[in-house]
Amino acid sequence: MDLILRRIARAFWFTLAVLFLLESWLWDHVKVWLRLLAEALGVKRIEERIASLIRDLSPWATLTVFIIPVLTILPLKIYAVAQMAQGHFAYGLCVIFAAKALGLGVTAFLFDLCRDKLLQMSWFASFYHLVLRIRAWAHDLVAPVRARLHELRLAAKAMLAEALGAGRSQFLRRLKLIRAMARRGGGA
Repeated sequence: MDLILRRIARAFWFTLAVLFLLESWLWDHVKVWLRLLAEALGVKRIEERIASLIRDLSPWATLTVFIIPVLTILPLKIYAVAQMAQGHFAYGLCVIFAAKALGLGVTAFLFDLCRDKLLQMSWFASFYHLVLRIRAWAHDLVAPVRARLHELRLAAKAMLAEALGAGRSQFLRRLKLIRAMARRGGGA
C-alpha cells in the first residue's frame, strides 16, 4: 500500500510540474506572440505610454496595474463556464482558452514593464523568487522524462531511416514537399 501511495504522490507532483511548465511556456511564448501582433498592428507607442505611466507610479499602484488584466478576463471565464453549463461545451472551452491566452499574454507583457517596481516590495520579491525556485524544481523533475522521450524519438528516427533504406531520400523529399504545400495553404 505504501508503494502505491508513493507512486500516486510521484504522479501527482510530476503532473503538477508539467502543468506549471506548460503555464511557464505559455507565459514566455504568448507574450512574444502578443508583442509581434502589437508590432504588426503598429501599437508600439501604447507600450511606451504604459511604460512612462508605470515609471511615475508607486510600487503598490504598479501592482494594481499588473492585476487589472486578471480582473478584466474573469467575466470572460464566467461567461465561458455559463456557456458550457448551457451545453455549448466546445464554444465555452474556446472562450476559456482564448481568455487564458489573452490574460496570460497581457499579464506577461505588463510584468516586463512592472517587474522592477514590483520587486521593490519585499513580499513580492520573495514570492517571485519562490516561483523561480518552483520553476527550477519542475524542470529538474521533468528533465529525466524529457531526456528519455528524446532518446526514444532518436531511436524511432533511426529505425525509420533503417526501414526506409535506399528509399529514404525520396521519402524525405516527398515529406518536405508536403510540408511546403501545407505551409502555403494546400499548394494552390
